[in-house]
Amino acid sequence: MPTMLEEKDWDILLKRIKYGKCTPFLGSGACSEKISVISQIANEWAEEYDYPMEDSDDLTRVAQFVAVTQDEMFPRDEICNRITELSEEVTPTYFEARNEIHGVLAYLPLPVYITTTYDDLMVQALKSRGKAPTQEICLWNEELRQRKPTSSDFDPTPDKPLVYHLHGWYKRPESLVLTEDNYLDFLVAVSKDQNLLPPRIQEAFGGTSLLLIGYKVTDWDFRVLCRILDDYIGRSENRKHISVQIVPGNVSDTLEEKAQKYLDRYFDKDLHIQVYWHDCSEFAEELKTRWEAFKSDITKINAENRQAFLIKEKTDKVSILFLAADPTNESRLRLGEEFREIQEKLKLAKFRDRFTLLPQLSVRPSDISQALLDIQPYIVHFSGHGTPTGALCFEDLEGKNHPIEPDALAALFEQFSGQVNCVVLNACYAEIQAKAIAKHIKYVIGMNQAIGDKAAIAFAIGFYQALGGGRSIEEAYRFGCVQIQLHGIPEHLTPVLIKKDQS
Repeated sequence: MPTMLEEKDWDILLKRIKYGKCTPFLGSGACSEKISVISQIANEWAEEYDYPMEDSDDLTRVAQFVAVTQDEMFPRDEICNRITELSEEVTPTYFEARNEIHGVLAYLPLPVYITTTYDDLMVQALKSRGKAPTQEICLWNEELRQRKPTSSDFDPTPDKPLVYHLHGWYKRPESLVLTEDNYLDFLVAVSKDQNLLPPRIQEAFGGTSLLLIGYKVTDWDFRVLCRILDDYIGRSENRKHISVQIVPGNVSDTLEEKAQKYLDRYFDKDLHIQVYWHDCSEFAEELKTRWEAFKSDITKINAENRQAFLIKEKTDKVSILFLAADPTNESRLRLGEEFREIQEKLKLAKFRDRFTLLPQLSVRPSDISQALLDIQPYIVHFSGHGTPTGALCFEDLEGKNHPIEPDALAALFEQFSGQVNCVVLNACYAEIQAKAIAKHIKYVIGMNQAIGDKAAIAFAIGFYQALGGGRSIEEAYRFGCVQIQLHGIPEHLTPVLIKKDQS
């Protein structure tokens, strides 16, 4: 049973994203970490209102029972109140984590996002990226039809995207598709009125690759969504679609396999939906890394790197975190070439199985600490610009230069002194920064003046060739300097190695 996408699937997905021909669909599993009201409130209601059935974690059925025994709006109001309380805890920094799916999706150049959840996390994530989203609710009942919809000539863009709440929004309780009756009424409304969905949403359904995230095959929102998509996907010119399925809790491998076979039958081959099991946070992290690599023309990440997202590294592995930043308002660097050279040299090395190279590109300040926490690297390699004062140039939200002074970065590495063994700063004037970091890290390599692209790449080639051949950090440093000489570049004295006891 497949657990991850094949390279050809990633290639298709990334190209569709590039041209805005991908539409994410967000299910309840996408926000389970922050606003996990679904199964939680279902169990609470089941106990409080004496729900007589065994499926007490099925919110739709429990909500139907509560609506009958209390009143129709009661469960909707309660859901909205709960989400309102939890939403107050969400700040813009929440979306900066590399494995937070809303933040990752907001990073992509997409014009339309569709959600069957009731929250507005997608809207908040887009705003945190400096975008100006427009929200729209599906007008599936009479009360909602009095609401003025978005103008039919509204043309969403990646900077001004549309977030469409297919099953309602918590700030409009009457819009929620929650109970069994609600879902049935919703389906009837969609089937009776061909124009109920706005033209731009119909176009997204039928004219783009769909990325379904955070659904379970047993959930009502997924089952109803499939009924709607069944018609539109048939007109979608045979595009491939992807469904990131949440694995049901406490089930055996046999049951998982049966569920997979069921989905394969349900999604007929004509629908071209690639279904596989994955955790949303793991998928988000790999999507972001691959998108960054794709943007920088690094399109091939080897199988060892892909496995790093799914399995814990073995203790004898050496993880290398490759950080790169190339602000748009600075002279362009050949960072993609440097990464490919390092990747190739490690791939061909005698001890290649010992190394895992993990890239993080277009790095912003908040990305550094998160990557250090998540990846726990042994070696950190920075490639980019440096200033004469020793600051390293990272990127802000707009992709422009955001310098970080030596003391600030040194303070961060102090928190990882027991984990990181070597830091390579392949940037101009980085010796000043290296000396500051070397107060806490055993080996730090920096540049004592400006360094050209060719010399920087040559040094990286020699350094990682030596490491892959089993040499020490100090020997690898010397190999890097020699490699500059072998290329006939008069900058072999520019790299400097600073050890902790020398700083």
